Formats: sequence, structure tokens, C-alpha cells
Amino acid sequence: MMQRPRRIDLNLYRVFDAIYQEGSLTRAGEVLHLTQPAVSNALARLRAAYDDPLFVRTAAGMVPTPVAESIVADIRSALQMLDDSLKPGEAFDPRKAKRRFRLSAGDQTAAMIAPRLVREIAALGSAVEVEILPLRRDAVLHELASGQIDFALDAIPLSDPQLLSMTVMQEEMVCAVRQGHPGVGRRLSLPQFLALSHVHASSRRQGPGLIDLALRRLGKQRRIVLRLPYHLSLPHIVAGSDLAAAIPRSLAVAHALRALPLPFATPPAEIFAYWHKSANLDRGNQWFREVLARCGGA
Repeated sequence: MMQRPRRIDLNLYRVFDAIYQEGSLTRAGEVLHLTQPAVSNALARLRAAYDDPLFVRTAAGMVPTPVAESIVADIRSALQMLDDSLKPGEAFDPRKAKRRFRLSAGDQTAAMIAPRLVREIAALGSAVEVEILPLRRDAVLHELASGQIDFALDAIPLSDPQLLSMTVMQEEMVCAVRQGHPGVGRRLSLPQFLALSHVHASSRRQGPGLIDLALRRLGKQRRIVLRLPYHLSLPHIVAGSDLAAAIPRSLAVAHALRALPLPFATPPAEIFAYWHKSANLDRGNQWFREVLARCGGA
């Protein structure tokens, strides 16, 4: 069982947070304006207090141990509450704040959310900046916990006790085909859908998507002739061929494709926003969550 210290210098937790974020004692010292020996001494005191190495030196840098991962959320929450207590009543003013929010998202998610996000921020006259980085599902927890990103946007539900989430968008999935497609009439029946040749995008190398799972429940299977990992290539491929693709309606409309209702029940395309629970009380984080929520209704 992990030993929890009864008393500890709060400044040591700032060192812990800096090492966690930077992955280096040297860079942590630079951020905190401390010498490396001072950082090493602080880490030694933390290790003694928790009876755990907390960080292990590897070729990739200082890697947190399971104990460090289990306490980082509480430490960052405590530091945030301490910082907030020093500026009581100070609200986050997006018109004055010089802050950059970093999000990670896949290409399709970014294409769906970015236009709405830009409109919402511009309408508020905000001075904040937004940076969207590639989504790395295997690194989402660490990137959120370390503050490398503020939010992860994904279409796949993630489950971790350190993450909080909200649904940002829900959108109808449609069958997209080019204008004048010879195999499609005014309406699309299930036999017609199954007779089409399909292109499918997935970040996974194998396994069914939501559309294929819905068809399986009907005992049916579509013919996928092209599978690739680039979601935003689908509208271009569909526009220049007789292939069909199941994509969110907004993407089909944006590329002037025919957007036909699917002839079977399927769940909507969803975008979830994830943030680390240590950032839940951060006023800027709270404001940005409100902006994301408005994007869903835009």
C-alpha cells in the first residue's frame, strides 16, 4: 500500500508537477528557476515522503511511476486551488486573456469542430488562440495530465478515472455518393446500399466500424473495396468515383455530395471532449468547455 505523507512542503509539489510536465530535471529547473541540484534534492524528499521513486530515468526522459500517475491529479488540483486562492473573485476574461488552448483531434473531428469553434471564439471577441494537434490515443492520459494538451477530442468513448468528459457534437451519418451516381435513385433502399462499392476510413488497421456493426445486427455486410486511415480523403474519393462512403452529413454537404439517409438504424457520429480532472476547476478550462458546448448547437 502506498505511504501517504502527513506533512509535506507544497513547493515540492510544484517540483513534482514540473518534472511530470517536462520529463527532465534540467528543464524542470529551468521552468522553476531552480538549479538542477535543488530539483534533485526536492525529488529525493518527495521519494522519501512517498517511499517510491516517483520518476524513473530512461532514454526518453524521466518517466512517472504508477504511484506518480495516481497522485498527479490530486497534486495539480491542489496547486490550482492554491493559485486561485491568491486571486479570489478573478474571473477568466477571454477578451484579455493571452492564452493558447491546445487540443488533440483526428482529421475528421478537426474538420467538423474547427469551423464552429472559430466562429464561436470570434463572436465573443476573444483574444485566445487555439492549436489542434494530432490525436495520439495511447498518449492522451499523459498529455492531459502533464498539461501538454488541454482537451482531447475523439469519436471513441474513453474510460479512465482521471478523465472527465462531455459530448460536444452529435451528427447524422449518411451515405455519400457523387452527384449523378448511376446506382442511386431519389431514395436509397437497403439492397441498393449493399449493392454499392464502399470506401471506409479507420485509424485501426482492422475491425468493423459503427456502420458495419449496425449491418451485422441485421445479418448483412457491405462490400468495402478500399480501406484507408485518412477520413478527410473520403469526400474527395467519393466525388471522383462511383464509391460510396458513410460519413457525417456536414462533410457530405461541404463537398457538394449527395447525402442520402441510411436505410437502417445507426447511431449518430459523436465527438467527445476529454480533460484531466486536475484541470476541472481551472477557470479558463471551464470557459473553453462552455465554448465547446455551444459548438454542438451551432
